Amino acid sequence: MKTIKRFSTRGQTLVEFALILPAFLLLAVVLFDFGRGVYYYSAIHNAAREGARYGAANPLYSSGTVSADEDGMKARVENYAVGLDLNDSNITFANLDPASYESAAGFSNPTVRVSVRYDFYPATPFVSQIICACSSGFLTLNSDAIMRTEWIPSP
Repeated sequence: MKTIKRFSTRGQTLVEFALILPAFLLLAVVLFDFGRGVYYYSAIHNAAREGARYGAANPLYSSGTVSADEDGMKARVENYAVGLDLNDSNITFANLDPASYESAAGFSNPTVRVSVRYDFYPATPFVSQIICACSSGFLTLNSDAIMRTEWIPSP
């Protein structure tokens, strides 16, 4: 009777694992980067909204005129941007000059606009080349918040 020699398959699992591991790790890091990007966008959106809310509710009275408290709005934005290193160049305000206030929906209350910009750097170079499609390697996240003030500026 003829015997058949069986080959050992114990190393097959190790080889399959070695082939799949890099793809699995790349997928995990891409998901991690995507989660970071969503968190950062949510953080700057909340920070812009809170800065606009502060400016809409807390006017600055100075020598008979009423204006938005720009320093207080910046402090509020930086306080609510948890985990981000924002500086003054990342935060801009609009409509703070009483002569250039907008009216919204026919109401004469002026509006305050806060814009926050943040440069998001993905942890994976592969992801930054695909998402950013530029040589800078980062994605700029922008968020704006516009709120109608609760105060009327002096003429």
